[in-house]
Amino acid sequence: ETLSGVETSKKRGIMPSTARFVSMQMHSLSADGRELRFALTRTDASVANALRRVMIAEVPTIAIDLVSITVNSSALHDEFIAHRLGMIPLHSER
Repeated sequence: ETLSGVETSKKRGIMPSTARFVSMQMHSLSADGRELRFALTRTDASVANALRRVMIAEVPTIAIDLVSITVNSSALHDEFIAHRLGMIPLHSER
């Protein structure tokens, strides 16, 4: 069953689920304390996307959570201003 499934999926141009990982290669291009550059080859785009999502999830982030506006004399709604404040990238040394 597996062999015939692999053969038919190769004919259609679709990688079988196990072939995504068996032939995957990762080559380190450069590395320092803050950044790692690598090349991921011989795999499916879904595997690269899953790896990207895991790496992003592991990066600690901070954000503005609660905004209290007492007087707003602008034309913008309070919720819009609070949302825009939450979109500001914040950096921390911790």
